[in-house]
Amino acid sequence: MLKKLVKHIFKGNKKTDNNDDRLTLLLKSKLIKIGDNSIVRGSNVNIRNQTTPKTFFIVGSDSVVNGNFIFENENGFVEIGDRTFVGGGGKFISINKISIGNDVLVSWGCTFMDNNAHSIRWSERKNDVLEWKKGIEENKIGYYKNWEHVKSAPILIKDKVWIGFEVVILKGVKIGEGAIIASRSVVTKDVPDWTIVAGNPAEIVREIPESER
Repeated sequence: MLKKLVKHIFKGNKKTDNNDDRLTLLLKSKLIKIGDNSIVRGSNVNIRNQTTPKTFFIVGSDSVVNGNFIFENENGFVEIGDRTFVGGGGKFISINKISIGNDVLVSWGCTFMDNNAHSIRWSERKNDVLEWKKGIEENKIGYYKNWEHVKSAPILIKDKVWIGFEVVILKGVKIGEGAIIASRSVVTKDVPDWTIVAGNPAEIVREIPESER
């Protein structure tokens, strides 16, 4: 089974790069799982501060995925469904959960962030730079970051959604089935099924009638 999964990682590649080598190691360690006939190449998976064995990243079957997946602590998790496309240059930054359904289109350059990165209280974020600097100095980026006071909430993208290029989706957002997110929108609240939203912050432009689905 492992050979089959690794073959999917390198499908279409004449030559592997460092990111693909890392993906192979992560597959062998069962830290990521890739479904049948999916292509995940050129992606960067960065797992920081892992202390217990678990699966951080799952891709379903027949999907095409190219992005940067950063798990800031051991609680982070990203799952991508079947027949879903994720364009290059995207960023998934998780300390909670990011879930993307089936038959979803995610254009290039999108950002999904299930957390605030820092506390809104100065007294709780005053050591963030020093903690980050220590991690850089010891070649353990992010290892010393204290996430105790950082708010987070899961992101859920339901089936059949289309997300335009350079969209930003923030913590706690649920995007309904068949919704369309216009390019460069910033999504800060839930999006109903079968609607089009646009802007910063994103607002409903119109509903998608059944005849257009």
